[in-house]
Amino acid sequence: MRENPLISDISSQFDAQLQVQRQVEVADMATAEATEVTLAGRLLGSVGAELELRLMNGESLRGQVLRAAGTWLILELQRAQLLVWYRSLGAISGLDATPEWPTKVEERLTAAKILRDFAASRLEIQFVTHNSSLQGYIQRVGQDFVDIIDHGRQVTLPFDALLYVSCPR
Repeated sequence: MRENPLISDISSQFDAQLQVQRQVEVADMATAEATEVTLAGRLLGSVGAELELRLMNGESLRGQVLRAAGTWLILELQRAQLLVWYRSLGAISGLDATPEWPTKVEERLTAAKILRDFAASRLEIQFVTHNSSLQGYIQRVGQDFVDIIDHGRQVTLPFDALLYVSCPR
């Protein structure tokens, strides 16, 4: 049985239009998915990667991402671990394009918990704000502040004032 050229032509046109429609749908889905991606998701997807972070105060940090959560990450340097808040970031180099979504544990993990872990080290910690740096020992960690002893005086630092906190390794 011979194939009808008209049917063959219509069939190939249909296949071509179907292919174009699929490409449009895939592009639309990719765009829709990209709008759901957050910086936190990109940083979670970059755990283990080497990043360069340029902070809002002009400082530049380079290290490996050990951990990331909703509002902060832990950057490992040669001699220290840094707790860096996302709000302090001006630019990031080396970020993985593939995002990850936080687990329930990661969603509940707070910067306060990390600071309590730093306090347990009983080491002198560096606290960096937009325009100053303090060295001291963590005395108490609240929900949104940390009390430190800096050269014999107690200083309270709101988390919102901190760019990062550095704990020696």
